[in-house]
Amino acid sequence: MKVLQLCHKPPFPIKDGGCLAINQISQAIMAEGNELGVLSIVTPKHPYESESFPAGYLDQTNFEAIFVDTNLKAVDAFSNLISQDAYHVSRFFSPDVDMAIRRRLTNEQFDLILCESIYVTPYIATIRKYTESPIVLRSHNLEFSIWHRLTKSRKAGLKKAYLKILTRQLKEYEIDILDKIDALVSINPDELKHYRRLGYQGPALTIPFGIKAEEYSPNHVNREPKSVFHLGSMDWIPNQEGIKWFLDEVWPKVIQKEPDLILYLAGRSMPEDLANTEQQGVEVVGEVESARAFMRSKSIMIIPLLSGGGMRVKMIEALALEKCVVSTTMGANGVQVRDGKTALIANSPGDFAKAILKAVGNAQLVDELGSAGRKLVLDSYNSEVLAQRLHKFMKELAR
Repeated sequence: MKVLQLCHKPPFPIKDGGCLAINQISQAIMAEGNELGVLSIVTPKHPYESESFPAGYLDQTNFEAIFVDTNLKAVDAFSNLISQDAYHVSRFFSPDVDMAIRRRLTNEQFDLILCESIYVTPYIATIRKYTESPIVLRSHNLEFSIWHRLTKSRKAGLKKAYLKILTRQLKEYEIDILDKIDALVSINPDELKHYRRLGYQGPALTIPFGIKAEEYSPNHVNREPKSVFHLGSMDWIPNQEGIKWFLDEVWPKVIQKEPDLILYLAGRSMPEDLANTEQQGVEVVGEVESARAFMRSKSIMIIPLLSGGGMRVKMIEALALEKCVVSTTMGANGVQVRDGKTALIANSPGDFAKAILKAVGNAQLVDELGSAGRKLVLDSYNSEVLAQRLHKFMKELAR
């Protein structure tokens, strides 16, 4: 079977969980003996860096990178209000990408077209003109639900009114696109249920993020015992919102009881106000060279998300490395953790602080949660098993 994977960002360099998730699917397709072609949009946020790709990947996938300027533009945003197009999505459309897809489908025969996220779905009309092969949407997030929660948290004003319009347009677009695809692969079972409630009735499968166990060997030799950390892309608004909530509402309660505790904030594109914070016990690390090495060196991971979607790839990685994870229910969305068994779940500032303090004062609990978390990942998020499930699903579609 031959598959064309259309991506809204390149899988390498691995800048965020989305890159990891895209690469996971690429590897899963090739692991089952399929031929894979990859055509990717590259943007100012996610540039093309050929040296970051593994040896042989570019030739093996006949990789194409086409630059699209996705930076927000006031004129385009305003015109989209008038045209009622979903600006979140439309800024990923480019005649250059459209032409590249036409050329690729004219010169090669593919059994299946895989669209990574709704951001490449504006090209479906072109795809339909040049192939009768099934089109599969791989949903990373139910995007409008993220913006709906973010909009609700905003204070009344022009910005909130504008966000309401964008959210409505995005919801209408996501519902409309469900009639234009042949199959859906979600990263989260709850979101698949949501798609069903929105009216999607076609073939569907949930493939969560998976790992290769040998790449995530735990090592606690140099683990800093009195350390809490957050690791995530800080240009993602839900991460910014969650960390600001944590610093304002949770951390003061924690540091009052444990003044020697250190909170490490890591991740690329750290906002200036967070980078310059002078709160007691907070150390801003910024972008790290190796996410796994950083996680291994720390003790307790926090995921204080108040909004978002999909699933937190970093949570799967942390559990695989036997980290104790303290998360909100939203942060654990899509991951089959159990409170007190494989992670600690808390949603109010007081409960979140108590969960961290509970872990800090109980090394045995930290170790038990770490061991149980790794077992959960090995049992339920094994990339080889997930690859086999995906292959079977795609093969049936291609028939």
